[in-house]
Amino acid sequence: FLSTFNIPVSPDFDIKVNQVQIRNAPDHMSGKRDFLDLTLMNYDLRVDMSDAFHWNVKMIFLYFVAEYTNEDNAVNQVVLWDKIVMRGDNPLVDIKNGATKYFFFDDGNHMRGTNVTYSLHWNVIPNAGLLPNIRGSKAVHEILPAHYTVRNY
Repeated sequence: FLSTFNIPVSPDFDIKVNQVQIRNAPDHMSGKRDFLDLTLMNYDLRVDMSDAFHWNVKMIFLYFVAEYTNEDNAVNQVVLWDKIVMRGDNPLVDIKNGATKYFFFDDGNHMRGTNVTYSLHWNVIPNAGLLPNIRGSKAVHEILPAHYTVRNY
């Protein structure tokens, strides 16, 4: 595995965030009767992992992350989407106007007007050797809306 240890994994990718909304939604997860901030968004993601595969790569785990800070927590990281790309699968991921796979909840009411950084991360799972966790070099910085979106029923 030493022959592949220093091979860089730096795929070409693009991220675009679309249609961001914030809602004050009931907390059904903890059993409390609180309301939490829920961010709804769509995104475009295009990544080509074909150059990352070589003889010692079994699979690649891709995940799209939102990171932000607030007065309660210095670091908040939320995984919005993930995908496992196996050797032999199509290494091109092309999502247009996709919805998040996982809910983007805050553990309070701190999302309005928050600066969020969206980035793509990946783990290269080798046949043998170390398991690197890599953060892509590109990121999208976005300030979330300052007001809640009102639901129309």
